[in-house]
Amino acid sequence: MTIKKVLTTELKEGMVIAMDVFDGQGRLVVPCKTRLDAKIIEKLEKYSVFVVKILEGYDEEGGAGEIVGFYEKLSTSLEFEQFEGAFNKATLKLRNNFENIASGEVELDEKEILSGVQEIIQVNKSASMLDMLNCMRGYDDLTYVHCISVALVCNVMAGWLGMSKSDTDELVLAGLLHDIGKLKIPKEIITKKGKLTDAEYRVVKYHPQLGYDILKNTNLSERVKDAALMHHERYDGGGYPSGLSGEKITEFGRIVAIADVYDAMTANRVYRDGLCPYDVIEHFQKDMRIYDPYFLLVFLEHTAESYVSNKVQLSNGEEGKILMINKTNISRPVVMVGDKVRDLSRDSQLKILKLL
Repeated sequence: MTIKKVLTTELKEGMVIAMDVFDGQGRLVVPCKTRLDAKIIEKLEKYSVFVVKILEGYDEEGGAGEIVGFYEKLSTSLEFEQFEGAFNKATLKLRNNFENIASGEVELDEKEILSGVQEIIQVNKSASMLDMLNCMRGYDDLTYVHCISVALVCNVMAGWLGMSKSDTDELVLAGLLHDIGKLKIPKEIITKKGKLTDAEYRVVKYHPQLGYDILKNTNLSERVKDAALMHHERYDGGGYPSGLSGEKITEFGRIVAIADVYDAMTANRVYRDGLCPYDVIEHFQKDMRIYDPYFLLVFLEHTAESYVSNKVQLSNGEEGKILMINKTNISRPVVMVGDKVRDLSRDSQLKILKLL
């Protein structure tokens, strides 16, 4: 049995609530372990509850069972509850801002757009931002949720790169706005379950240009506008929309590209679960040529180092603790299993299955 976060608009009758649901004033709306029906779902919508946690595989006789795993444990903490509340609030704010900006009804207000993410950053004091984001993986692929996550990864990257406060804010803004062009893509394509057709994929590939067109006449810096246009360009020239390569792609475009792919691979999709962070690190290692090597190495080394001392489960069923990273093969660290040392860089048959 697992806990999954589901948008209220995606709830279905028969689902079971995993935790008490409260409204914005702290009043109980639906108690834990309530089985949903049409009236309860309507009640949640009436009280403007944006997202709830449900139990998957819940058996009333067997009970809720023990929640195991690093992310499952973190997701039940008070710190995560505060983080999630700020995240959901920021998502709603960003959705309203996106819709107003895309329609041309309201001028873009940088401080207003950044305020939601800055509140998340202020709330998150005790845990790794990447760990917190990996607990937010119960959402389907919504543009707004993805943009908030990419902005937060950009904030982490800015810290690792030693950026100034003003540059950090600008990079976070670039992360927030990088996918605004998707608002101009038909919803049935953006939310489609399963693989896109070639024709549908061609439509989606136009979103960087659409995003740039939305932002080009605003008072934003060119770095932010260009990040929307260039975040799918690739260092080897194999990206789109213009097939730019190397430093013809702006720095922000190259950084947002890494944050974008990281979130896309670790986030749940409507057609698959998110990948283990070490699978994502391995993917980046295999495709080093298509990302800026300096920015990517900073990202991979710091990400891998953040998991040193974490408990993990290996593909052979063994459980251990990450002892150190291998600088020459970052996705395959040294793991201590009991009194034995497993150097995954020397054993191609073993891999990290999940964090515990």
